[in-house]
Amino acid sequence: MSCGAPAAAAVAVALCAPAWPANWEIAPRVEAGYRYNDNHRLDQPGEEVEVSGAEVDARATFRTIDPRTTFEITPRVRATHFPDERDEDYTDYLLSGLFQDVTPRRRVGVRAEATRETVVRSELPDPELDGELGVPDDPDSGRVRERADRDLLRVAPFFSYALSERYLVQFDASLLDASYSGASRGAYQDFNEYNLGAGVGVQTSERSSVLLRAFGSRYETTFDSEGYGAELRWTTDFSPTSRAYVSLGGQQTERDGGESQSGLVGGLGGRWTSQRNEFFIDLMRSVRAIGAGTIVERHQLRLGIDHAVSPRLGLQLAVRANRDEELEDVGTYPTREYASAQAGLEWRWTRFVSLRATYNYYWQEYEDEPSDASANSFLIGLVYEPKRRD
Repeated sequence: MSCGAPAAAAVAVALCAPAWPANWEIAPRVEAGYRYNDNHRLDQPGEEVEVSGAEVDARATFRTIDPRTTFEITPRVRATHFPDERDEDYTDYLLSGLFQDVTPRRRVGVRAEATRETVVRSELPDPELDGELGVPDDPDSGRVRERADRDLLRVAPFFSYALSERYLVQFDASLLDASYSGASRGAYQDFNEYNLGAGVGVQTSERSSVLLRAFGSRYETTFDSEGYGAELRWTTDFSPTSRAYVSLGGQQTERDGGESQSGLVGGLGGRWTSQRNEFFIDLMRSVRAIGAGTIVERHQLRLGIDHAVSPRLGLQLAVRANRDEELEDVGTYPTREYASAQAGLEWRWTRFVSLRATYNYYWQEYEDEPSDASANSFLIGLVYEPKRRD
């Protein structure tokens, strides 16, 4: 399927924006440029596949402008055209949404996401320049030896209610369903994750709070497992746009018919925003199911810096690193270390159009392979974003 029709539809909708009611806003963003990668699949030395060609990333966010109720939905298409390696072309479809209603005492809503991505993108993810503190990224396995697509569905409702000025109760849940298509049997394994959580929070000062949360999880891969545990989280707000947190807890995970495993979970991090700078760092330890058909204990670091050198020039840096260890040592998944980094600059040509150049570095090592693998990637292109807020 071609990406031309979705991209054209996004642009057409943007041009029709004045016809929408005043409490709605449409924010399109289209990036088109030239991509080069010297090891597209992050293969072992001597097996690299080099690609170069056009890349397009188009999205449009439809959202309400209301101080109480938020509703937004964002369809997105990413596509490439590599003339010398047509087998490596891909077209990804992504759809995300958020509904949230907030009153002085209550907050209720749901986040949802549906994607269809090639495994080169889903299993070797780029670092993100933003993210939600204390929430791990999508689970990835690093396996991209065969061409395949991953379909992922995530639904995450949430609810909190203030019992008084100091105390609140919180409930959350999430469903994650991942399935693979286009690969030989056994190359990837479908998996599901189900999570439920409930907590009680206490406002310890004007800016700080403590939340005690209990949770339960179920993982369905080539085998089924259940987990349960609790964590204590401290959060402080330095300003309306700056926050830090520390959480620590434990989780017991038991495979059906297998042994029980226990371990620490939690994280620490923060986000600080000023007039010209944004910085976030998040270090987490979690338990995840992955497409290799197993469950791993993941240690993950995410780092992001966005610096405005001037009103027209911005610099960005993002890093993502994780170490995955099979939770139950059955020998099906070797310990994996993975890192990706992105450095970029953006120059505002006009108010709505900018020139953007990025460099990406990828590195991966499995303990059972003879060597590690690395890749270098460059993208230079134009960005059209008429509703940009800065």
